[in-house]
Amino acid sequence: MWRKTQKTFATVVPVMLAMAYVAVAICLLNRWDAMVAVTLIPVWLWCAAGATISLLCWMICRGVAPGVMFCLFLITGIGFSEEAVGIVRELYQSFQKQPADSPAPSVLRVVNVRCEGEEAPLRKAAESAPDILIVQQAPSREILDAVADQLYGVQRTVTLSGTHAILGRGEVVASIADPSSPALHVRLRRPDGLILDVSNLDLPGCAPRIDMWKPSVWKQLIDARIENRRLVRTHLGEHPLDRKSVVRIIGGGFGTPPGDDVFRPLENSGMVDTYAAVGIGWGNTYPADYPMLRLDQIWVSPNLHPIKATTRLNSGPGNRIVVCELKLPAPAKPAPAN
Repeated sequence: MWRKTQKTFATVVPVMLAMAYVAVAICLLNRWDAMVAVTLIPVWLWCAAGATISLLCWMICRGVAPGVMFCLFLITGIGFSEEAVGIVRELYQSFQKQPADSPAPSVLRVVNVRCEGEEAPLRKAAESAPDILIVQQAPSREILDAVADQLYGVQRTVTLSGTHAILGRGEVVASIADPSSPALHVRLRRPDGLILDVSNLDLPGCAPRIDMWKPSVWKQLIDARIENRRLVRTHLGEHPLDRKSVVRIIGGGFGTPPGDDVFRPLENSGMVDTYAAVGIGWGNTYPADYPMLRLDQIWVSPNLHPIKATTRLNSGPGNRIVVCELKLPAPAKPAPAN
């Protein structure tokens, strides 16, 4: 009787896991609003659950099918989970020797930090020597000015609107600031003449939660996703920037893990998720102590080339700090004299 039960489970469980694998994969690829509770869960978590069930089934029932499903979930988790890709990148770079005489590219360092109104996280973010510092839930203007003085001296610029702030070096050419808006936009001219369009975004939360399978909560998540996608389109547009003299940087708290349909306007405009492109290590930012989700991100226009993206511990209650290094576009050649 037990052997017959073993054979039944060794067949039924892998078939059910295979069906679940295909169903989740289709939802993740299409990102339907109605299936938001499925697509918000990170790939690695789906794969970890499937691999655990497959392994238990193999240990109890043996058979080839559970082992095949375990390998499938394991390969998918390593190959399609950005957390695993970031760790692999970090291991690869630790074994790769950098040439000592390689010329240093012109680098722009951008840092995003959530301060929850406290000074300590801002000071911690300043340790990365950012060229652009994007702040959500910013502390007082006096603290922002003091940190900007320390970083940039007389060339500093501080733009504060509500709880959003952008610090940098150069001259503010234009800004769109509304304390009630979830976004702050600043056009900054650097001393070298390069124009930076910097956006600081802090969207309402649309992240996985324990009770999200309840119909009422599921409906709330659908509404939140639709609203966040509308906000991204409204504030950021979908028009690519292809001029070498102007670059676009979008940083902040998106309230949603990567891969969600909220990011489709950014993808359609050719923007690049810096961590997805070149991130190393564990890139998740929330919660700060044991980060499971990457809610804080930095996106850049195609004329900025990401070199490196990492996260740092936050000394305050906010999410982890995001740090990325970008290669600036080559300066335009002067027109030949007639």
